[in-house]
Amino acid sequence: MMTSLLPEIKTVLQKTTDIVICCHIDPDGDAIGSLLGLGLTFKNQGRKVQLVSPDGIPLNLRFLPGANEIATNFNTSSDRIAAIVLDCGDLDRLGPIAQEVGVLDCIINIDHHPTNTLFGTINWVDPKASATAEMVFYLLRDLSIPVSKNAATCLYAGIHTDTGGFRYQNTTAQVHQVAQQLIQTGVKPWEVADRIYDTKPLSQIRLLQEALARLQVTSDGRIAWISLPRQVLKSCNEDDTSGLINYPRMIAGTELAILLKEDDNGQVRIGLRSRELIDVGLLAHGLGGGGHPRAAGCVLPGPLASAEKKVLAVAQQALQEAKG
Repeated sequence: MMTSLLPEIKTVLQKTTDIVICCHIDPDGDAIGSLLGLGLTFKNQGRKVQLVSPDGIPLNLRFLPGANEIATNFNTSSDRIAAIVLDCGDLDRLGPIAQEVGVLDCIINIDHHPTNTLFGTINWVDPKASATAEMVFYLLRDLSIPVSKNAATCLYAGIHTDTGGFRYQNTTAQVHQVAQQLIQTGVKPWEVADRIYDTKPLSQIRLLQEALARLQVTSDGRIAWISLPRQVLKSCNEDDTSGLINYPRMIAGTELAILLKEDDNGQVRIGLRSRELIDVGLLAHGLGGGGHPRAAGCVLPGPLASAEKKVLAVAQQALQEAKG
């Protein structure tokens, strides 16, 4: 998988004293796993590194080694700072830190989203990769930098979540080989899976209860969605909606699953999942977002009802066109 851009990346890393590594807003396992896997490895090499997730860390990923070292912003006092942006389809997906990152002299963009806008100074974008964490593994291998058990655990978590526990269509023989090498460092797959999927606070179970009560399905059963108003999140004292979109996706006969979540600013964060017919990466791109053919997202202005109406209209049109 290694890229012809490796010499350029090596040169930047050799010349740069300070590195900020960051991921997208509303981060998933691949974003946080890649961030920590690369960041911990560079820190072990004695590099000055800042790790940034503008929206913090989902609760189910806080067990990962080094999670307490992640901040929501970074210090730009150095004039020799470079950014490595991971798992981010466009600069706007950095949210509140987008402008600060955008003015830096060097941005290394490492991503596997086919809708990536190539916003970096160096762009290594490989849509064939199962996860950005897989790309980070190959980068470190080709830089001849050893990966510790802690860093490997983070990369394994990134791969495991972005392949849906090796269940999604992006699961390849190659990514199984990467997982094997990570496990050989001492990663415990059962422990990672248990902490990510099967260990939740009561507040998340209460939120699941509320979410399922709001589950809706179109008359033909092809589209299923959940809309979460801000007051529901507040009543459950829970903002972490990771995994909720899997429930409408589970319904037999459903082609497209949608999760709409209203945030504190009145915007609506939207997750999209499909089975076979609809490329939700393109669908999300048309709404100002992006992602993969089977998993994507975007942010729309509120109110929630109007965002829901807009997304459903676009989704139904896409489904109609896909059926021919």
